[in-house]
Amino acid sequence: MSAVNAGDRVKVIYTICLENGARFRPLHAGDTLEFTVGCDAVLPGFERALLDMSEGETRQVKVAAEDAYGPYRPDKIFTLSRSEVLPKVEPLSVGDVVRVASSEEGEFFAVVRELTDTQILLDANHPLCGQDITFEIQLLEVSTPDSDPAASTALTEAAPRRNGTVHAASGM
Repeated sequence: MSAVNAGDRVKVIYTICLENGARFRPLHAGDTLEFTVGCDAVLPGFERALLDMSEGETRQVKVAAEDAYGPYRPDKIFTLSRSEVLPKVEPLSVGDVVRVASSEEGEFFAVVRELTDTQILLDANHPLCGQDITFEIQLLEVSTPDSDPAASTALTEAAPRRNGTVHAASGM
């Protein structure tokens, strides 16, 4: 069995473990994450953790916030006038997740942090920003471009980026 290298196509399942002890699988039961290593399709620290892993191996790796979902950025907190929110979105509550469209950043999600009669305070930071994360990764399959002709010709698009990091893998 060969170790994972840049350019290899991998299939994994993983669990996110937070410092407070919370554990969760971001994929639905039975789902896997597949991508080509080195194509910026996943978080940088997650991708580096796969290097040198062998098929069938499980590894736990702690990834610093800056290589996971990035630092918490106060500039991602902003206020909108309630009149700017489409009536379809009402009624809003603190904690709701809303989709926002911006000419500068495209579409992204934000959490409602505060509501007044005239304004809405939104936070567009990823919920895991600013946190060191431990990933438990199980490498199910690895194929090299030489062993899988489709892998060498497949084009993998980078996932949408938010807070300077990849938000999710392509196709998710």
